[in-house]
Amino acid sequence: MPEHGMLRLSSNAVGFISEVRVTEGQSVEQEDVLFVVSGERLSSAGGTQQLISEQLEQRLRLLESNRVLADNRAVAQRRMFDNRLHAINEELARLGDEIHLQGRRVALAQAHLQRQKELLSENFISVAQLQQAEAEQLALQGQQQTLRRTHAGLSRERINLLAQREETELEAQVEVSNIDNAIALVRQERAENDVRTEQIISAPFPGYVSGVGVQLGQQVMAGTLLASLIPHEAELTAHAYISPRQAGFIEPGQTALMRYAAYPYQKFGAARAQVLDVAKSPYAIQELPAHVASALQDSTSAGELFYRVTLKLESQNQTVYGVPQPLQVGMLLEADIIQDKRRLYEWALEPIYSVTGKWIE
Repeated sequence: MPEHGMLRLSSNAVGFISEVRVTEGQSVEQEDVLFVVSGERLSSAGGTQQLISEQLEQRLRLLESNRVLADNRAVAQRRMFDNRLHAINEELARLGDEIHLQGRRVALAQAHLQRQKELLSENFISVAQLQQAEAEQLALQGQQQTLRRTHAGLSRERINLLAQREETELEAQVEVSNIDNAIALVRQERAENDVRTEQIISAPFPGYVSGVGVQLGQQVMAGTLLASLIPHEAELTAHAYISPRQAGFIEPGQTALMRYAAYPYQKFGAARAQVLDVAKSPYAIQELPAHVASALQDSTSAGELFYRVTLKLESQNQTVYGVPQPLQVGMLLEADIIQDKRRLYEWALEPIYSVTGKWIE
């Protein structure tokens, strides 16, 4: 396994491999397309997903056109209300000035009428002249009332227009919001249809492609493993799985001799490695990688647990007939972990030491 992790590339949906753009061991850069999975199904009218895509595009264009029309209609309505309100505001200002002037005229007419009454009491004017002054004063008051009624009517119309403008704007916002929601749903349907039609499997980071397990035209299911991506400069480590009864004396720093299944040790020898880490908790066999579990299943009892031992490889290659061959992710191996080194006489004396120790106890 790569020391810094490996990404397994898999299909997201049912389909068939329409393009394979990589080969085993090929170096790729970020966002390079590796595989294309097609989910297209054919009917008498042609590709089903293609027909759906065309219908969705037509719906989307219609909705976007309606969105533009709704925006233009809202702008036109607001302009109409604004123009009418502007005219009313100008008319109200003019009426306000006229009402003010008319109030001064009424005040002058009232003063003139009062003066005429005084002159009549002193017999300086006739009753007809007084009546004429009263008529003028009443006419001015009538004009004043008319101006005030007109001003009040325009004020009410202004209030109604403001309410109508606000209501129209809310209706326009609701209409646009509904259209936007419909557009979002169609775009989501289009994206889902695109996934069903074609999946683009690309590299999320630079690395090497390993374990290409599919061919052009092959049918795949959701979750089918297509290949693995190993980061550039990633160093491979080995994982050995041991039973609890073997894990007690294994510790970091010990040396391991590994025999790769792909390279028989009788011909190519054993590779050396060093223990990096021993897992603190065991794994059930169903939690192990599938190819490892399959290899262990025949030689273990039901329910047996395993501890994972991580090994640092002395070399990332295996020499085959004098030519270094890079090790591949997923290769099976067996490992012997050396737990003790002694001289021959120490191994011979060990039983004596043990007996002596027991005797002393």
